[in-house]
Amino acid sequence: MERISGPYKGYFIAAYTVASEQNFVGYAKICVAQPEDVWNVQSVEKLTSATGFRSEQEALVAAEQKARQAIAEMVGSLDPVTAPGALE
Repeated sequence: MERISGPYKGYFIAAYTVASEQNFVGYAKICVAQPEDVWNVQSVEKLTSATGFRSEQEALVAAEQKARQAIAEMVGSLDPVTAPGALE
């Protein structure tokens, strides 16, 4: 599963999942410019979610959440990173 979302505080998130035995792991790349796909991006930072998610959706959401937290830390925002509608 793959998804590009944003902009969130000026950054885009390119997230994807990988199967790991019976579970899934989510990965995210933080980008300055909107990428065309999750594989060929110039990222500012690469992140991974915790392992062991039962579904691709859970792993993807966890990776995006981690990326949103990292972006909030980069820009020094006091806004909650889980605010509804923060991503398009």
